[in-house]
Amino acid sequence: MSIKLDLGAWNSIFAVPSKVVDEGLKFSDGVKLKILLFVLRNSGSEFDENKISDVTGVNVTDIPEALDYWVSMGILKCDDGTYFPSSDSNEAVNNANNIKVQSENSYKEESESLLPVIKPEKQTNLNTANTSQETKEQEAEPKKHFAVAKPQKPDYVFTSQRLAVDEELKILVEEAQMALGKTLSNSDCSTLLMLKDTCGLPLDVILMLIQYCISIDKGNMRTVEKIGIAWADDGIYSVEAADNKIRLAKQLNKYFSIVSSAFGLQNVGSPTKKQLEYSQRWIGDWKFSPEMLREAYERCVDSKGTMKFNYIDGILKRWHGSNIKSPSELKQFESGSNKATTKSTRKASYDIDELEKINILDD
Repeated sequence: MSIKLDLGAWNSIFAVPSKVVDEGLKFSDGVKLKILLFVLRNSGSEFDENKISDVTGVNVTDIPEALDYWVSMGILKCDDGTYFPSSDSNEAVNNANNIKVQSENSYKEESESLLPVIKPEKQTNLNTANTSQETKEQEAEPKKHFAVAKPQKPDYVFTSQRLAVDEELKILVEEAQMALGKTLSNSDCSTLLMLKDTCGLPLDVILMLIQYCISIDKGNMRTVEKIGIAWADDGIYSVEAADNKIRLAKQLNKYFSIVSSAFGLQNVGSPTKKQLEYSQRWIGDWKFSPEMLREAYERCVDSKGTMKFNYIDGILKRWHGSNIKSPSELKQFESGSNKATTKSTRKASYDIDELEKINILDD
C-alpha cells in the first residue's frame, strides 16, 4: 500500500496538532506516536510501510493499526491511501459518533449472533390478569447481560472511538490506571469496555473488582477479566452484591489458608473451586480444628501415599457423622470400636470351636 500525506496548511512547518496531546496522547503508545511523527515530518512525500519501518523500527504489520488509530481519534482522514489532516474538529467528532453507532451496532449484532434463538411456545387459555402480573414481574427482574459463549472483547478501533465520546468509559480507564499504577494498553481498555457494555457491570462494581484483585495480589487485567466475567454470570450487578461476593471470597480464602497450613502446604497458588468447597465444608460447616485436619491428612498419606482431597473428605465425613470433633474424642471412639471388634472376633472364634467339636462328635 502506498502512503501519502498531504498536510495542506501544515506543509510549511513540522507541527503536532494540539488534539494529539489533548485527546490522543493518553491512550496512545510509543508505536503510534512514532508513526504519527514520521508522517507529519515527511508531509508531501510518498512512502510505504517498509520505508516507515526502516526509519522508525516499527514492525510493518503494526503500521496500518497505528494510522487507523489516529483516523479513529479524528486527527487524520484517509482517502484512497492518502491521509489528510482533519480540518474541522466538529466534523471529526460527528464522524466519530456516526462510526461509533455503526460499529457498536455491528459489534452488538456479532455478540447477539452467539446466542441461541429461542422461540416461545404457544400458550392458550391464559388468564389476562395472570399474564399482566407475569409481565410486571419480568419487568421488575434485573436484566442479565452475559452471553452463553465467552464475551468477546471489541477491537482497538472501536474501543478508541468509544473513548473519544464516552465520558463514563474515560473515567473508568483513568480510575483503573490510578488504582493499578500503570498506563493501560489498548487491550486493557478493551477489557474494561467489554465488562462495562457486554457483561453489563456498572462502573462502581468494576472499580470494586479492580480493588479486590489488587488486595489479593492479583492486580492484573487478566484476573480482572476472568473474575469480572464470573461476576456477570452470577448476576453481580450492584455494589451490595459485589460487597457480599468479596466478603464470601475472602472467607473462603481464609478457610483454605487454614487447610493449607494444617496440611503443611506451601506455594500452592490459587485454590481451585473444588478445594474452596472442601475448605468451606470442613471448617465453615463441620467446624473441624486444624489438629483434626492434620490427623485426617496424615491418615490419607499413610494409606494412599499422597494427599487426596476427596479421600480426606471421606475421613472427615465419617468423623462428622459420628460427632467426633477433637483428637481425644477420636481416640475414645476408636478405643471403643477396637474393643467391640475384638469381642466380636473372640465370640466368632468361640462359636467356630464349638461347631468343630459338634462336628467331631457327630463323626
